[in-house]
Amino acid sequence: MKVLFSFVGNRDPYIENSEEYGPLLSLLDKREFSRVYLFCTGPEYIERARSIETIKKEEGSGINFKFVSMELESPVDYEEIFGKLKASVDEIIKLISHEKPEISILLDPGTPQMQTVWFILVKGGYLDAKLLQGVPPKFAGGAYMVREIVLDDSAMPGIKVVFEEEGKDEERKDRGKSAKRTGKWLVSESELEIIGSSPDFKDVLEKAGKFAGYEISILIQGETGSGKGLIARYIHEKSRRKGGPFITVDCAAISESLVESELFGHKKGAFTGAESDRLGQFRAADGGTIFLDEIGELPLRLQPKLLRVLDDKRFLPMGSDREVVVDVRILAATNRNLEKLVEEGRFRRDLYERLNEVSIHVPPLRERKEDIPELVRFFLEKWNRKYNEKKGLSEETIRYLMDYPWPGNIRELSNTISHLCAAGKSEKIGPEFLPPKLLAYFYAPKGLNSLDVNIPDDGLNLNALLYQMEKEYYEKALRKARGNREKAARLLGINPPAFRKALRERFDIKFEAGGD
Repeated sequence: MKVLFSFVGNRDPYIENSEEYGPLLSLLDKREFSRVYLFCTGPEYIERARSIETIKKEEGSGINFKFVSMELESPVDYEEIFGKLKASVDEIIKLISHEKPEISILLDPGTPQMQTVWFILVKGGYLDAKLLQGVPPKFAGGAYMVREIVLDDSAMPGIKVVFEEEGKDEERKDRGKSAKRTGKWLVSESELEIIGSSPDFKDVLEKAGKFAGYEISILIQGETGSGKGLIARYIHEKSRRKGGPFITVDCAAISESLVESELFGHKKGAFTGAESDRLGQFRAADGGTIFLDEIGELPLRLQPKLLRVLDDKRFLPMGSDREVVVDVRILAATNRNLEKLVEEGRFRRDLYERLNEVSIHVPPLRERKEDIPELVRFFLEKWNRKYNEKKGLSEETIRYLMDYPWPGNIRELSNTISHLCAAGKSEKIGPEFLPPKLLAYFYAPKGLNSLDVNIPDDGLNLNALLYQMEKEYYEKALRKARGNREKAARLLGINPPAFRKALRERFDIKFEAGGD
């Protein structure tokens, strides 16, 4: 049995704005495989993977596609990629080893770090597989070619991969949690880390767990950054759909002209720039859950279409004359008063009632301050584990964190801990390293000039401090501009091409569909 392993990349299924096949379709057009495992590192890549399957089915291919959900915090973190990829590969090999598979790996899709991890697994002797590289037509005389990467062992230093002994370094081993198979999906066992023991937050989790077992729509309400996306994911993990995809769409982060295509897909030529078919996020979420964050931002013209999906599980993609049927559970969230939007005629009453079969209110961080020390410990441990450091906060800094009202809620707290750890060097980082916004809150009544700038005895990392400040302004400008990079650049007085380059290369900021 010939099997292919591959990540799904940004050039799949087609090269951007063209009908030219991307790496995966090019390979599948050239070589035959009985089964293809596509590793999806987020909702966008799940849709791309589904599109590849659909295209091959329409061509009459008999390939058996399997999807591996492997979400990453960072697509360039070698340790995270290695742990999660190894866990997923382990599970697949257990399932197919009796079929004596002949495994090939396509290296082209994914980041260089992902490609390197494939090399390590194969050259370290852990995975018996061929490494394939696609050669684009312009480099192969006009026709796509495939070459097997054969490295001369005699000319290379030996690669040895050492895995931890049983019971040793359990914390690190937990990075690559085991995975389980459900139909077409191989999903990592839940890595959700729900932090909080305050009575109000416990009540939220109790309701979420109770509602998860019923096929009902749930409206999750709460301020920006309060954890609505985490609660939505928790509901999915506790439901019978936990083996299917979980797709997040941030309705506030998509331009109005693209929302319909993003959600429901389109046919080629449906509008200017529609160079190829697109499935849309509802079809990508088939068999699982779709989480519509900031649902109050959904354009009024699309609300009847969403209502029909809720009622009949049917919709018409843009430019198509054939309806699509999907089996999707819809969760929605908002930080706005939908009742008021209904009264103003900006949100349909029937859609509001349909989405709000039951509701959950996530309390803001200022109403659950007893959870702050626990959250701070969690974010500190996460930082120290990632960078192999021993950063900590002074008692005075903790007092500042407890006294601040946290308008940005848990997301703001997480960013603040990252800021403190990046700028400070000690195990007791002082309040002088707090972000400017927090310092302004405490010192603005006296005038900012009254704030003494202290340099600790063990020094500080000024570059990291300035980097965090600059990144915060970039992110805030993007939020204010609703994801419009040109407008965000103008808000900061920066040349748009330079702004886009900094987003991509300096800060690795993506402001697209996403959740809390």
